[in-house]
Amino acid sequence: MMRRKRRRKRQAASPRQACDRLWFAVHSWLGLKLSLLMTFILATGTIAVFSHEIDWLLVPEMRASERIAAESVAWGAAYDAMRREYPEYRARNLSRFEDNWFSLHMIALTPWRETVRLWFDPPDGRLLGATPFYNVQRFFRAVHRHLMMPTNLGVPIVASLAFPLLVSLVAGIVVYKKFWRGLFRWPRFERNARIWNGDVHRLMGLWGSWFIALIALTSVWYFVESLGGRSPPFPRPELDVAQRQAALPDSFTGARLELALALARQELPGLRVRRVLFPRNSGAPLIVQGDLEAKLVRPRANGVYIDPATLTVLGSYRGEQLGLHSRISEAADPLHFGDFGGFATKLLWLLFGIMMTAMSITGIAIYAGRLRSARQAAIAGEPVAIRDVREAETQ
Repeated sequence: MMRRKRRRKRQAASPRQACDRLWFAVHSWLGLKLSLLMTFILATGTIAVFSHEIDWLLVPEMRASERIAAESVAWGAAYDAMRREYPEYRARNLSRFEDNWFSLHMIALTPWRETVRLWFDPPDGRLLGATPFYNVQRFFRAVHRHLMMPTNLGVPIVASLAFPLLVSLVAGIVVYKKFWRGLFRWPRFERNARIWNGDVHRLMGLWGSWFIALIALTSVWYFVESLGGRSPPFPRPELDVAQRQAALPDSFTGARLELALALARQELPGLRVRRVLFPRNSGAPLIVQGDLEAKLVRPRANGVYIDPATLTVLGSYRGEQLGLHSRISEAADPLHFGDFGGFATKLLWLLFGIMMTAMSITGIAIYAGRLRSARQAAIAGEPVAIRDVREAETQ
């Protein structure tokens, strides 16, 4: 009689158990098939968060002699130093990192078409040295973003991992009923490796679920952009530049650059200059970009167009005036890499990136332990059943 009641109870609960087993199978299958690639992408992305800081430690030229306010940066002196030391180089851009312990950074093109980096001391514009274009930051960006493949192929491949990541996140939440109860449940390290690996995996997944969702959603956006969904270009200048023979007139000096920056600050009061884009041809303007009032945008979201020959303001745009499509595109990078709040948010992103990478590794360990148990049961001649997550955790 008791056996019949238990049989009826199991039959009544079987649809929900079947659903849980399905979600669990999906979660395990995705984690197993993509484990190596996912671990590699997560690890390189985590390191990329602090790749500039790694370069700062390795390259003495990147270290400013003192930390100064944005208004005191010697932009013009740095430009003059470049013209004096490397008169044949063509300046592409001159920029300042968000953290003021970095030197001023210029991308320049040599006469033999090589791209190099020049570094200047922010207080006086003194040239600190030249370094190759490729560095730690470029390496991890290329590896994490497109696996060093052509971008039109590599970016969609990497970004497409967002979809199995989202499915795995949903599957984990569905399988682990009343997951909020496990937020403060310490892993059972006194049990065997399979049990405590599962506990650690579950605990990191619970605390990192918001971060996993954020990384996955921004990656979905990168996937959309890689297939042609890029945001529209920024507003163009309202006026045309005056005719000239060269990209930059010979009369353009550091003093005139400082005047251009002063005009940009007048055009956009409160602008904290972060980057100067030099014209690449005779019909292009000088562009001054930086931080203003809009949140979760890159410095390029605020800009002023200036004629380098006449120092006439040709137009400007502000981050808060951009359309929804552009604002989403601008917010993707700050949210994905966590640099919107300075060192504190980058450190938080680093910790949760390590957690995501560890989740991928512990997931592999869990599956390996499950296979080992199944093999041992088969050798012993015992029946092997696929257990769901809750059954495995309560052993």
